[in-house]
Amino acid sequence: MPHCLIADDSKIMRMLLRKIMENFGFDVTEAEDGEEVLEHCVSDRPDLIISDWSLPLIDGIDVLYKIRADRKIKQPRFLFCSYVTDAAIIRQALDGGADDFIMRPFDEDIIGSKLAILGLL
Repeated sequence: MPHCLIADDSKIMRMLLRKIMENFGFDVTEAEDGEEVLEHCVSDRPDLIISDWSLPLIDGIDVLYKIRADRKIKQPRFLFCSYVTDAAIIRQALDGGADDFIMRPFDEDIIGSKLAILGLL
């Protein structure tokens, strides 16, 4: 079963994404901040990370940079899921190694189409 790590400081957003990802057959782990994401990358080795841009302790973009720079960590697919709409920030995420960027609001169909494009469905 593929493993997804959901990183968001909003419990409601984590619950929503968990439900969607479980519907797609993923085992799900949650993180509330950037430090937890990095810990889970080592211990759980997720296949996919869905992260908000703004996380406590370490921002999502810095988490992405740390993951992509550390070749000891299994390199998961990385999707940002955020309210950010600034094209320069989205470009920064993609240039920094994110696989895609999902703007909120979203639904299960949008997530599913992104997962299909990434070959995860």
